[in-house]
Amino acid sequence: MNHDTQPHQDLAAPVTDWFKPLAYALVLLRDRGYPCVWYGDLYGTRCDRDPAPPLGGDAAALARLVLARKLYCYGAQADYFDYPTCVGWVRYGTWDRPAGCAVVVSNAGPGRKRMHVGEMHAGEAWTDVLGLDRGKGGQPPVVVVVIGEDGFGEFRCGEKSVGVWVNREAEGRGRFEERL
Repeated sequence: MNHDTQPHQDLAAPVTDWFKPLAYALVLLRDRGYPCVWYGDLYGTRCDRDPAPPLGGDAAALARLVLARKLYCYGAQADYFDYPTCVGWVRYGTWDRPAGCAVVVSNAGPGRKRMHVGEMHAGEAWTDVLGLDRGKGGQPPVVVVVIGEDGFGEFRCGEKSVGVWVNREAEGRGRFEERL
């Protein structure tokens, strides 16, 4: 969305709320392109008629995506674009930022991807920093992915959602528990 396509402008083109975190994951967490965040999605827009809340009312999701980019989106990338409604990719990290991350995005039902994050992560427990996958009663399910000795893990996301997985002991991981 840009200044011409936001609500109450001449070319208003609304983007459904569930799609925004998926689009921002693609824009912010991949290794190519020019990542940017629209002000209105993070802080909302003000208008006398029908003010638009930030990112479907959940600016915290966008703030967490920005933080995930800052902390974990470094190094080589491996893509898992093998299914039309569920894609994933891994960022392997660098020598000075070794944590890396695994991202799963689904624009249909719940998604799962078996992805290689590296043998150096064998035995680590990875968790989703976004917590957008809502289980029964609207609560995020407690899910931990333990990386196998072969460096693979099976990562998931909810229906029409995104999951960003990192080692639960990774540097900066505790910042996602704080109110953003």
